[in-house]
Amino acid sequence: MQLSKSFTLAELTVTKTGLSNVPGPEEIEKLQWLAEDILQPIRDRFGPIKVTSGFRTSEVNFAAGSKSPYSQHIKGEAADIIPQKARLTEVFDWIVKESGLFFGQCIIEKGTWIHISLPRQGKPNQQALVYDGKTYREYA
Repeated sequence: MQLSKSFTLAELTVTKTGLSNVPGPEEIEKLQWLAEDILQPIRDRFGPIKVTSGFRTSEVNFAAGSKSPYSQHIKGEAADIIPQKARLTEVFDWIVKESGLFFGQCIIEKGTWIHISLPRQGKPNQQALVYDGKTYREYA
């Protein structure tokens, strides 16, 4: 199923855990919003980006190392991406400072990938963070 010009449902539900990872209609709707309004503009600007994790069932989320039952991945609201033809920091800076994209969180995680999510209700949005594997800090 095509979610946007360049993203498919299969691309946003891939898992290496061997566990079933099938979203329901509500999660698919959110994945489409994520693909169209956040991921597609990034791909249009920087070329190919690899989605290493998008939607995750609770079981897949736990197997991936997340202890949070509130992860936006479980709701189909987040993706972890790696730009294939641009520097991670270049893409991150563009998202946070220039793109005009409305997001919940944009996090450089362990200097290896970018976590980006849909806006959140009742929580801060436009959060730009850096995570070193132990602690989060605001991105300056």
